[in-house]
Amino acid sequence: MSLNDKTEHAKDLLRDAIRENPKIAVACSFGKDSMVTVDIARKVDPNIPIFSVMTFYKPESTFEYLVQMNQEMDLNVYVFMVADEVPEILSKNKIKTTLLFTKGFNEAKAKYSKNIYDLDPDLCCKLLKVDPTKVAVKDLDAWISGLRNTEGLIRKDYHEVEHNGGLVKINPILSFTEKDVLDYLKNNDILLHPWYLQEFPDGRKYRSLGCEPCTIPISPDVPERMGRWQATSKCAGECGIHTQMLKD
Repeated sequence: MSLNDKTEHAKDLLRDAIRENPKIAVACSFGKDSMVTVDIARKVDPNIPIFSVMTFYKPESTFEYLVQMNQEMDLNVYVFMVADEVPEILSKNKIKTTLLFTKGFNEAKAKYSKNIYDLDPDLCCKLLKVDPTKVAVKDLDAWISGLRNTEGLIRKDYHEVEHNGGLVKINPILSFTEKDVLDYLKNNDILLHPWYLQEFPDGRKYRSLGCEPCTIPISPDVPERMGRWQATSKCAGECGIHTQMLKD
């Protein structure tokens, strides 16, 4: 399928999902795949809600990009975040933010002599990403994600529409390639997160963005998610929002 055919198919999927699920929203990490998904969804329904789960380990560039794209695209994004206070950049720019309790994370972190994201990345992701996502979707019938089955080896068996517990997940760009994503953003004049624009002397680039300590640039000849959680048991894996039940 051409990129245009894939885009029209994604729109059809979203029209059906919006019609069948009155309470639906788009999850946006502000990575390249999320921005394509958000743009396609808003072409179907300009008023569809957008939510984002942020962590205090995200690069400052991600918060800056969130603010910039929220303004440029009029996203009206709603942020969920485990933190003691709203980051200044979000409060200053009037980004709607729900703070979630830090007690569980602080207690878990205190058990380790080194960084929790190095020694137990699954627990770190559960507390900072999966649990907040559960809060974000608790009142929804369905949510829309930017998951792609060409992004990593363990993503090949996902489906465009998934039923997991009391929640439907829609993956409208599942069949998009990395090139499709970059071409879509370029064709639609959507600015890339600045980390994607960096290229190192040896040809490595950032190709999948997460928290700063857990994201490294990689060569163009390996799967995109190889740049996530390197040197841990979780290398190239999942944070958990696509593998765990988010709503009973």
